[in-house]
Amino acid sequence: MNVTQRALLYISHKKGKTVSLFLVVFVVAVLLVSCFGVLNASERLSRDIRTSLGAAFYIRANTEVSMNENGETQVKENKVHISQKEIDEIMQTGEIKYYNPINYGFAKSDTIQFIQGDKHTAENNMGKVTALRFSALAPNFADETAFLAEGRHITETDSGKILISEQLASANQISVGDTLTLTHAKLGGADGAYIDEIPVKTAYARVEVSGIYKLNIEDTSIKPTAGVADNEIYASIDVLKKLHESKTGIYTGEVDFYITDPAKLENIARNVTALQSIDWTTHFIRTNDFQYSKIADQLSSLGDLVKILLVLVSVISTAFLTLLLTMRMRSRMQEAGILLAVGVSKGQIMAGFLLEVLSVTIIALILSHIASLCVTGFLGHSLFGELQPNLLNEETLTAGMQNSLQIENYLKLSTIETLLIYICQFAVIAVSTLVSSVVIMRLKPKEILSKMS
Repeated sequence: MNVTQRALLYISHKKGKTVSLFLVVFVVAVLLVSCFGVLNASERLSRDIRTSLGAAFYIRANTEVSMNENGETQVKENKVHISQKEIDEIMQTGEIKYYNPINYGFAKSDTIQFIQGDKHTAENNMGKVTALRFSALAPNFADETAFLAEGRHITETDSGKILISEQLASANQISVGDTLTLTHAKLGGADGAYIDEIPVKTAYARVEVSGIYKLNIEDTSIKPTAGVADNEIYASIDVLKKLHESKTGIYTGEVDFYITDPAKLENIARNVTALQSIDWTTHFIRTNDFQYSKIADQLSSLGDLVKILLVLVSVISTAFLTLLLTMRMRSRMQEAGILLAVGVSKGQIMAGFLLEVLSVTIIALILSHIASLCVTGFLGHSLFGELQPNLLNEETLTAGMQNSLQIENYLKLSTIETLLIYICQFAVIAVSTLVSSVVIMRLKPKEILSKMS
């Protein structure tokens, strides 16, 4: 009987010992891969948060708010602005990755019937236009109160592009890729009614629908048609210029700046407020680190905990496997003595013992890989489910923030990393088997048999 036949015969006959070895190797492999997956996820998340969308600060002009005789809030038209020159100066103050200036206006179209609001008439059939460089960075999308349902977002390279709501698109049978003609408008009031203060139209813009968005919240407040949330049109920065509602390089709305490293947010903000070109009596700045400090602390603590767990699992599993294999080999001392007595070489006996153990190990490692995928998926959503930062990169600026983070992608180890874990475990088991076998093989057949008696 050759080595392979003896190994297969032992595995099939000693089912209890085979199953116990299988379970130990299987559990240890799942634990190691899961721990390394969680550690990998915590490190990658921390790095991506820090280097993608670390933090932001926003600059806007102070607005004068008052109450009219009917108790309604009125916002005085803002004449203060930020120029492109000032933005360029701000961009030089630190590691700022993107800036997103915003202008506001109103627009009408002969082909669009807007969702009716309070005191709706044909004259006030208009929507609010938010013109900006990156629509994915608009407050509604960044806060995830709206998400892109079809098409793509507007980016800085676009011209003549708009996003409209799903409800507005459905009501007017508009699809991604359709072209529309917008004209300028201005919401006003007279005799208790909402009117268009630009009755004579002189400016038009031909635009293409690049995407359709959907709101996550329902707005039940009473507003004029132009104030209905589903009537808001997001547009590339040039659209309001074509409608003569804004000027090149002049921004009357908020300007948002996104930096690469949240740790530098306060320093960059101080550098910006030190600029003399901006009148800080009429402007204010606010900062937002997107809870980076909280997330970073959580990830760091989790990473440290996983490292400790990895060391414990590695040491304990190695010691337990070595002990198990040593006991396994010692229980076969009589078998080894008999084989030696009948002329089987020590090398063949050791090879048989090694083949038995490694055959079971290979099967256990293969099955453990499938199980570890399920375990890491569960652990990922349990441990990282609340850590959902809006990562910012070229992809999310086009596809939207909701596509920015997939927990499973962070937990998955590369093929090389997984193989290294299995190879190390395989090597530990092989060495432990050989060491345990050598202790027996050093004895002579008579010594082995006398020890058994």
